[in-house]
Amino acid sequence: MGAALRVSSLGWGLLLVVGGCSGGTDPAPAGPATVSVSPARTAAYSARLQSVIPIENADGLTAAGGALWVKTDDGRVVRIDPATNRVSGVLKLDTNSDPNDYCQGIGTDQTSVWACATTDKGTDVVKIDPANRRIVRRIAVGKVFDQLALPSTVRGLWVLSGSDVSLVDHETGRVTKYPLGVRGLQVAAAEDLVVATSATENAVIALDATNGSVIARTTLPAPRLAAVSGSDIWVDTGDGLVRMSRDLSVKAKYPSLGAGLGGDLVATPDAVWLRAGNGTITRLDPSTGQAVEQVAPDGQQITAGSLLIAYDSIWTTSGDEGTLTRLRLS
Repeated sequence: MGAALRVSSLGWGLLLVVGGCSGGTDPAPAGPATVSVSPARTAAYSARLQSVIPIENADGLTAAGGALWVKTDDGRVVRIDPATNRVSGVLKLDTNSDPNDYCQGIGTDQTSVWACATTDKGTDVVKIDPANRRIVRRIAVGKVFDQLALPSTVRGLWVLSGSDVSLVDHETGRVTKYPLGVRGLQVAAAEDLVVATSATENAVIALDATNGSVIARTTLPAPRLAAVSGSDIWVDTGDGLVRMSRDLSVKAKYPSLGAGLGGDLVATPDAVWLRAGNGTITRLDPSTGQAVEQVAPDGQQITAGSLLIAYDSIWTTSGDEGTLTRLRLS
């Protein structure tokens, strides 16, 4: 599971680490800021709780067609009506004969829902019509089983396949592969940028979404989840959250803040949200780099799960407990 979030008591500030200088030489350029996190506000789950919805093996989340969609580790997609907080549909995706052979991953192109689905031949992605709740297309793409998010840009859906990233056309299902040079495990995308990470090879790779070419590459310790927010890229690493520019230079480090293996990292137009493995949720303001708020469980048993901001609420799953928790934004 992900490491628990550690909150510093030092308050907010930026520690700039600069090189020394001697007479007659220019000072070395400042390195990335090391940020100690102290949220401006804190709240408990109980103060924000709207609903706890039982969903066995609940994991990934997306929103489309006026509903919330939950990917489960046992191969289903569950539809939640946000007006009632009730399950309003269940669709079985996996067709494999071994129930232990599963995959993770869900996303949307703002029209359809896309999710991972296993077969006896490999790991596919399926396109789901949210209106009639039916699978309309199945694409054999050899998806990395633990890619958690299935992001889309105008050109299509981005799916990791071995040492390639595959672009799946939203309408035709046509697959175009672009080499990464490493086995990617997680991917994020927004507009003209795609970011792939490889925790096993300590690699972060940025690609031009318009043509699939690699535009930057760097090394970070065990990079996992990534999110694109405006002109910046946020990456959860083995040493905590890192903020980067689009050329993958590190701008700031948050060593006390991490999603870990059991958490999640998402971006909305005005915030970056990090869920730790113990369920603690931290909201950061990208314009200042500061932690605006932290919401933590208080009595609820929360383990590994995903995070989504949708329908004026915070949603988070807890797979071991089989729950989807809905919290007010404020």
